[in-house]
Amino acid sequence: MAPFKKHPHRQRIDLGGFQAFKVGGPHPLSDLYYRTMEMTWPTFVGLVTLVFIGINVVFGTIYASFPGAIANAVPHSFADGFFFSVETLATVGYGNMAPASHLGHSIAAFEILLGLFFTATNTGLIFARFSRPRASIVFSKVAVIGLFRGEPALMVRMASIRTRPLADVNAQLSWLQRVDEPNGGTYRRLVELTLVHSHNPMLSLSWMLVHLLEPGSDLLKALASNERFILAAMVSGVDTLLATQSQGSHSYGRKDILIDHQFADVVTDIEGILHLDLRRLHETRALDA
Repeated sequence: MAPFKKHPHRQRIDLGGFQAFKVGGPHPLSDLYYRTMEMTWPTFVGLVTLVFIGINVVFGTIYASFPGAIANAVPHSFADGFFFSVETLATVGYGNMAPASHLGHSIAAFEILLGLFFTATNTGLIFARFSRPRASIVFSKVAVIGLFRGEPALMVRMASIRTRPLADVNAQLSWLQRVDEPNGGTYRRLVELTLVHSHNPMLSLSWMLVHLLEPGSDLLKALASNERFILAAMVSGVDTLLATQSQGSHSYGRKDILIDHQFADVVTDIEGILHLDLRRLHETRALDA
């Protein structure tokens, strides 16, 4: 009989829209705080509900197993034991049922102690989930290679979706380059692209990230090849209302980069008031021949 083999843990990671896997990393249960923080709200609420029900099922079974431990409870009644457990865990205590023996008091005291930890943990997690930075930046679904002031350029457009501006905004644009070593090995590295403007003191509307292209650049060669191509955009700034760091990222594959295209205008001046139409953030048009 073949010995049991433990399969290495596979962990999915999201690189701004591009998915990858880490194999052989630690199990998610080794960092419960981080795992609960990255859960969606429905998953988090469902987990808390299951733990709450599970604790009360266990203690409800214990109470029902010791007749006379709880006053006014029907002997061996799981329902009475369960609901008394709910009232004890929440430290409500309506008064209809109460511990009637030293054993009942001991079990209830242990459950109250567990309830304090359970409530404090959930309160901290809920506060942490509400207070963590939220993405306030939206990126265009496509990048374009067109003309910027008459020169060929790679361009990505982004905008802030909040009513207050972002301050001290910094941007990075990079692509995943494959490097072949003389010994036959290969590795991949992120190559940062030089931007015309990589810093914006105050972002209220939209911003175009522009990288001027030189003839025969490695980026153009990579686009023309059949190798995997990934372009990554990262923007971070300070929310002027919450005084917290706000950041966003997005990645583009080869099919997401339109050649000989320009972005359509999204900012218009109507009677002296600027209007940003986020519905047109992804809209492009082909360059004239």
